[in-house]
Amino acid sequence: MRIVLSDKKLDNQRLPSDIEVIRVSLKELEIYSKNPDVVAIAGSRAMAIRCADMDFPSLKLFQLTSAGFDGVPYQAYAEKGVPVANAGNVYSAPIAETVVFGILSAAKKLRANINNRRFKITRGYNLITELQNKHVLIMGAGNIGTAVAKRLSGFDMIIDGYDPYCSEKPQYRRILRSREELAEAIGSYDYIVSTMPDNEQTRKFIDASLLSYCKATAVIVNVGRRAVFDENALYRALKSKKIGGAVLDMFEKLPNPITNKFRRLKNVMVLPGVAAISKEVNERLSEHMTNNVLASLSGEQISNVINGVK
Repeated sequence: MRIVLSDKKLDNQRLPSDIEVIRVSLKELEIYSKNPDVVAIAGSRAMAIRCADMDFPSLKLFQLTSAGFDGVPYQAYAEKGVPVANAGNVYSAPIAETVVFGILSAAKKLRANINNRRFKITRGYNLITELQNKHVLIMGAGNIGTAVAKRLSGFDMIIDGYDPYCSEKPQYRRILRSREELAEAIGSYDYIVSTMPDNEQTRKFIDASLLSYCKATAVIVNVGRRAVFDENALYRALKSKKIGGAVLDMFEKLPNPITNKFRRLKNVMVLPGVAAISKEVNERLSEHMTNNVLASLSGEQISNVINGVK
């Protein structure tokens, strides 16, 4: 009997009859160390980090349950000849929809007027804006950023991207590739959306210097990794109204405490950190992981391999 360890649901009915899927937690992994029957593992980044130092002599795949792989020692797996795959674009749709929700909420002043029951011009409704012809910068032009761009194009927005690594894509008018280009252009955008990952190059990338170039009415939407922003600099810029506002789904401290200082700012909408969650995501993730486990067992091509192992 071959074993697949997983902390998420797989489609067991599609797997060969000699495959046993065992649901495991992080603490239970040690039980299976050196077990020659373990052929695949599907789990979180924390699980991938733990398993990298363990011995699974027959392992053919580590399948991440996340799209992000910051902190995962994928080269350690490469040295063992084990491919590591991420979740690809499984989470793109709900995150992109959250961005649309955030931008519309900011444009329509939802936070300011959420408890109103009667339409009164004196309540500042004349400050509501349209999305048409507004300029938006999507920082991170990969799967999630491109899903955002695709949806915002329906509002006739002018969409640029920032990504040093992505090639030109039809969803973007242009893609900025250097910090110098970004600093020069960032002052022209009405909305700045971050879908960027957390790594050494991006950590606190959006700092006081970049924020100082933004226009005073700019709205920032963060659905990317929390460490991309210098939170103190962002807080100061929002509190002093050097930028117009923010819609924030991710923070440096998680779970997000009720004492989070951003909650006290009138120009900030704090979201609950569930942008990537939906019923449909669970179904897509199960299908994606099952497909890759099947591919690894049959020697076929595995999707979304991040460490170059075929």
